[in-house]
Amino acid sequence: MKTTESTEQLLQRAFARLDAVAFGVAFGTLCGVGLCVATMTLLLKGGEHVGQNLRLLSQYFPGYRVTWPGAFIGLGYGFLAGFVAGWLLAFVRNAALWFYLLTVKLKAASASFRGFFDNM
Repeated sequence: MKTTESTEQLLQRAFARLDAVAFGVAFGTLCGVGLCVATMTLLLKGGEHVGQNLRLLSQYFPGYRVTWPGAFIGLGYGFLAGFVAGWLLAFVRNAALWFYLLTVKLKAASASFRGFFDNM
């Protein structure tokens, strides 16, 4: 037995909304762990000037340093910044998709009435 889906259901499945909180948590986790691992890698690598470029993040993240405690502070800041960026990205994507689908529906509705009055 074959079931048929309406056009509305097909569009909803094809253009499913992103959960902004879930996307924010996932992106925040990726950014936080990435910053923590980058800091730890530089510390294990060592050298005369450890993390010269990464040290610039202390301008934006107060308390962050390229040290072992700073790696965990960076984990928190990276999660927070990544969460905000991920949430905004999902929100903007959902809003753009909603607007796009609205314009497609309006164009389809106006096309169906295009020749309606000409035949009278």
